[in-house]
Amino acid sequence: MKCINFSHYDQTVILKGPVAYMPLSIIIADDHQLVRKGLQMVVKEVLGFSVNVEFAETGREVIEKITGREFDMLITDLNMPETNELALIPDILRIRPKLKILVVTMKPDKVFAARFFREGALGYVNKTEPDQVLAEAIQVVSQGRRYISRSQSEIFSNALIGNVANTPFDKLSKREFEVALLLLKGYGALEVANALSISASTASSFRCRVFDKLEIKNLLELNHLAQMYQIGSDFEAES
Repeated sequence: MKCINFSHYDQTVILKGPVAYMPLSIIIADDHQLVRKGLQMVVKEVLGFSVNVEFAETGREVIEKITGREFDMLITDLNMPETNELALIPDILRIRPKLKILVVTMKPDKVFAARFFREGALGYVNKTEPDQVLAEAIQVVSQGRRYISRSQSEIFSNALIGNVANTPFDKLSKREFEVALLLLKGYGALEVANALSISASTASSFRCRVFDKLEIKNLLELNHLAQMYQIGSDFEAES
């Protein structure tokens, strides 16, 4: 990562109140070691070198860690092994409702950001953003405030108005979106049913709803639409 000028950042988040005697405790979750180490470096530069950092490589490991003890903040990718990316944030907040969550991912903002905010994330940063954006997001979210980047402002204003869909995928419910992602990964109806703990007939019904709402006729058209909006087929279903 590039060297970042942190001199203008307000570090009172670790200097006042009870956190002066109890350093922040943060989990960094990503399945790539270089990313974890890079995020740790930025965290310590922004929030202070006394911050306690632990690592996780899967969604399951995140759940295990937060079940065992409290943390102040989670910085996480959602495309990891043993991770249902659409269920991870709700699962975490059921266990630790006050945990501050910052998502750092390659998932396209237009398709995923609003969904993750609705699930309870306080910040969402695409890995293609400049380092300065990541640093700002870490500081803001660590203080319990929502972070929205300039590039996300138009996306979220459309979502708040409620009359404009940023992508066709905005028409899908959470469950329908899960099914669409699994179909993109090559799952058949039975595999979708097993992954989501629903019946095969229900899975087939969701598949039909997805096709109807997206105004497509087959999987080839679904894949073409996904490519248009940079949605990969790397979704991991929770086992």
